[in-house]
Amino acid sequence: MKYPIAFIDTEIEPRSRQILDIGGVRSDGCEFHKKSFSEFVSFLCGTHFICGHNILKHDIKYIGGALQAAGINPADVIDTLPLSPLLFPTKPYHALLKDDKLQVDEANNPLNDSVKARHLFHDEIAAFQRKDDLLKQIFFGLLGDTPEFQAFFRFISYASEKKDLENLIRQKFEAEICIHADLAGMIAKHPIELAYCLSLIDSLVRHRKTHSITPPWVLKNYPHVERIMFRLRNTPCVEGCPYCNSALDIHKGLKRWFGFDSFRSYAGEPLQEHAVRAAVDNKSLLAVFPTGGGKSITFQLPALMSGENAKGLTIVISPLQSLMKDQVDNLEKAEITDAVTINGLLDPIERAKSFERVEDGSASILYISPESLRSRTIERLILGRNVVRFVIDEAHCFSAWGQDFRVDYLYIGDFIRSIQEKKNMAEPIPVSCFTATAKQKVIEDIRSYFREKLSLEFEVFASKASRTNLHFKVLAQTDAAQKYQTLRCLLEAKSCPTIVYVSRTHRATELARCLTRDGFPARAYHGRMDIREKTANQNAFIAGEFQIMVATSAFGMGVDKKDVGMVIHYDISDSLENYIQEAGRAGRNERIDAECYVLFNEDDLNKHFVLLNQTKLSFKEIQQVWKAIKELARFRSSVSNSALEIARKAGWDDNVPEIETRVTTAISALEDAGYLKRGQNMPRVFA
Repeated sequence: MKYPIAFIDTEIEPRSRQILDIGGVRSDGCEFHKKSFSEFVSFLCGTHFICGHNILKHDIKYIGGALQAAGINPADVIDTLPLSPLLFPTKPYHALLKDDKLQVDEANNPLNDSVKARHLFHDEIAAFQRKDDLLKQIFFGLLGDTPEFQAFFRFISYASEKKDLENLIRQKFEAEICIHADLAGMIAKHPIELAYCLSLIDSLVRHRKTHSITPPWVLKNYPHVERIMFRLRNTPCVEGCPYCNSALDIHKGLKRWFGFDSFRSYAGEPLQEHAVRAAVDNKSLLAVFPTGGGKSITFQLPALMSGENAKGLTIVISPLQSLMKDQVDNLEKAEITDAVTINGLLDPIERAKSFERVEDGSASILYISPESLRSRTIERLILGRNVVRFVIDEAHCFSAWGQDFRVDYLYIGDFIRSIQEKKNMAEPIPVSCFTATAKQKVIEDIRSYFREKLSLEFEVFASKASRTNLHFKVLAQTDAAQKYQTLRCLLEAKSCPTIVYVSRTHRATELARCLTRDGFPARAYHGRMDIREKTANQNAFIAGEFQIMVATSAFGMGVDKKDVGMVIHYDISDSLENYIQEAGRAGRNERIDAECYVLFNEDDLNKHFVLLNQTKLSFKEIQQVWKAIKELARFRSSVSNSALEIARKAGWDDNVPEIETRVTTAISALEDAGYLKRGQNMPRVFA
């Protein structure tokens, strides 16, 4: 070593902020491991530089006096933490590996951590030396005068003459960043953030298959990193440039990722292309496309492009687990492995793998349910990534008629605003909403929700095209026996993949059993089935192992089985919107003609009215929930209780159907009226 240097680490008591232990190792091999402050000063005497991991934000607050007493200049303190993402963008050392600890609650060993900091520092020096001369000059030009990096350059005796930094960057990253990006402004105002972005871009260019990512602590401490990366690699310029014309061209992206030469049109209108272009231009949008009309590609393509260009994460909020799994599986069949889902169908190992892939940057699309947004774990996961867009599928659930279906849809706006605030974002995260329900009231409900919650204005792309390959028929039925016989006749007349919709869960199981007994192999699918059985039945139907699925409305939303030739409503749907969704699952392949039958009996409508009354919340029930919450919160301003606990406190019978949904709906009504505020879930695990 040219200069004497000491590597140090401290152990601090979190509450009292007292020093518990100090460790250090000098470049001459001398070690220190004591609590004595005076002896630590003696240990430091004669060293020129001090180095540690996160020393500038942590250790220096406690041992600054010792450095002063030892005659060490504060400007000669080197921190390995900020150097890490700059020099190791493919796998930054966010924290020192504590492999010497036998148990997680065991105290840190400052001497061991000092030795590790020394090894890391040597690795960082070697990594810098391996960089090409142009990149070294750029890093020095941006960081040579900053408190976080100046000591590093002095220690390794690196300096370069002052050149036109903007031209150096354009020379090094020609055709890899937009030539119209305001580099001069970035250099002047955010040099550290720009350096981190350029390091990541250099890694992406050289190692396209390597999962480079900006660490969460960098995003938190340097929030402009996300915006700069956006400006450099994810914002198409108006004039056009070599980078934007290549990496941000939606037609080239469509061909590359999905193999298609052109986008789908609706009644001659190129709405799919317009919606994709709006997303790539970072606008918020609402797309109303028919079921099976290619809406998945409309959000998947911009997400994949952002993931590759800027390591951005697109979060797709979807109401059904079957939809998530189906879309991830379809992407994998196309050899696109950039999407993961986190939902209740995953076992602990699969769930951990999904978390890992989001954290390490290998996933650019994350599918989650609206209920997942209440999870602090999910929030932490999202805060650790550069989020480029939220996509809300089946967005009609925001509308007045759909709130009881998924109450937590109404939390999405609050969650997005919270993410923006915690990330200190100067610009809002764009949102894309998709639905097949073109009712004007639904569209206005969605637009007004986001206008009120996030001040977003949506561009609307609404298809007026009809599904000409679907043929609709209503067959009047006098009684249950005739209805069952008609169903058998339809199944005999046309042998093809068929979905039979019923209104009750027990009817699905019973009807599937009767059909199988009579020579029509069928399986059931409904919301109360065991998860493993549901998944097995869905996979087998999609794979073509049997042709008849008897299901409630819980099945099919987003399930992309293109050869369904018949959808039969054994029971009429409870709304026109639901019927459009369900019937639209037939004939997704436009080259096949599909039949959509309704076996109509007036008694079915009466059953829906009975079901509606059963699920309708009375004013008295909402009062009971409010009284229970007030009782639970009598001595504190906030409480954490499950829906079942609140229901019991309200005096409700545990056997009330859909009890948890009814409680959360009542809470949503109270929240909307301003009586309370529901926060995130706080699960407690007991051994």
